[in-house]
Amino acid sequence: MKKLILMVVACLVLTACSSPVKKAEESQPMQPAQVAKPVPAAATPVVQTESEAVKQARLIQELSKKSVYFDYDDFIIKPQYQDVILQQAEFIKKTNKDKVMLEGNADERGSTEYNLALGQKRAEAVRKALVIMGVPDSRLEAISYGEEKPRATCHEDKCWQENRRVDFVHKVK
Repeated sequence: MKKLILMVVACLVLTACSSPVKKAEESQPMQPAQVAKPVPAAATPVVQTESEAVKQARLIQELSKKSVYFDYDDFIIKPQYQDVILQQAEFIKKTNKDKVMLEGNADERGSTEYNLALGQKRAEAVRKALVIMGVPDSRLEAISYGEEKPRATCHEDKCWQENRRVDFVHKVK
């Protein structure tokens, strides 16, 4: 019997020490101080910067697909490619961390030395046009691959026309 009394007393002591849960607190609506705070404004530019980077990468990809083409044995820029050069110039001027490699190319006809020189003259002609449009010369580099990087490999005029070009390779720092 003593054991039974001790157990009952122990149970009473344990229940007396615990605090009852108030039903009113559970059913109360959340107060403004308890509502989750919005993301601070400082985090917003990170999202904008990421979207700007994605936009810039997309523009670079589009601009890299555009080339300036030349006639046989010539390095004069045709009027129909002025828009390509203008688009490139506007983009380069807007982006401060962009350096552009102007890659001059030639078709397979002619000696290796001649084609390297012709590719360089084509790249320099495009470089000069970009500088005239306000692009800082320090952001441009003109190189020649001559006949070493053909876009088309057949030995016909349609392929040779495709290979007489200057490509734009953007390198973001």
